[in-house]
Amino acid sequence: MYLDSIEKQSTSASAAGVPKLWVVGSGKGGVGKTFVSSSLGITLSKLGHSVVILDLDLSGANIHTSLGLNPSHMNIRHFFEGVKSLQELVIPTHMPRMSYIQGFWDSWTPTDFSFSQIHTLLPEIKKLRADYVIVDLGAGALEAHLELFKAADEKFLVTTPEPTSLEKTYRFIEAFVCHSLKENATPDAFGQMISTLRNHRQRTLEKPFSFRSYLKEQTGLNYDFFEALSSRPVRLIMNSARSQTNIDLGHSVKSVCNKYYDLSIDYAGAIEYDNAVWQSVRAREHVLEAQPFTALAGQFLGTCKQLIDPEELRAVV
Repeated sequence: MYLDSIEKQSTSASAAGVPKLWVVGSGKGGVGKTFVSSSLGITLSKLGHSVVILDLDLSGANIHTSLGLNPSHMNIRHFFEGVKSLQELVIPTHMPRMSYIQGFWDSWTPTDFSFSQIHTLLPEIKKLRADYVIVDLGAGALEAHLELFKAADEKFLVTTPEPTSLEKTYRFIEAFVCHSLKENATPDAFGQMISTLRNHRQRTLEKPFSFRSYLKEQTGLNYDFFEALSSRPVRLIMNSARSQTNIDLGHSVKSVCNKYYDLSIDYAGAIEYDNAVWQSVRAREHVLEAQPFTALAGQFLGTCKQLIDPEELRAVV
């Protein structure tokens, strides 16, 4: 992520009027996923784009808290119950061009999304009146999370340098690869693939293993998955980095994914640990609003501009 100057941009994200879908996930909770989602949304709005943040964190919807807002009595539950359309649930904020959809916060029983509910939700997301829709997922590689991740125009996977977080990040990536391959695989081929990957992890295979070569040699599996991911890769964000060693961990994760899964991911960069982040949450004012001209704000600005118009950014550099 690189520091750059703020430029107002009024062009729509899509000439056809369909919003771009950015999805933010994580293998483990508590890694700053909601902070990343809200920061991306604020940055895009400052660049002149209209943004809706959709809170789908079933374990603790708190986008409203990160934006300094009180919870709304209308939330995503009303969409799934057929009471409101998704557009009717869009709530404006005090920031220009910035809106959100309240997640579940009034449920006192365990809640989960079904596969069919996600496929009902996706076309409605594309109807929202915005340039960008940012979906803040809950933690973990649930089927609903993986399906939304697969449908995204941009996929952000947030982790921290902690060993527990890194381990869960690898598990999320593995689950995403397998979930994406399952759609175009026969049951027998998919089951054999899972068994082979398990043996590979346990180091019980007789010869060196290449996942990509394995897929090429098997019938019943769609090998084109990796080609599709090259144009829309998973983008890793290392949050709460306290040292250069922490920052470099992102490159290590990228290398491991390439070596063991034959999967190319993009290391979008590291977000350095900053006390101002948790202090702003306590003060109910987002840090990018309270301190809009810091290096932290510049990191998100550089990332958003790179994804919106990389050719323009290279011309500036």
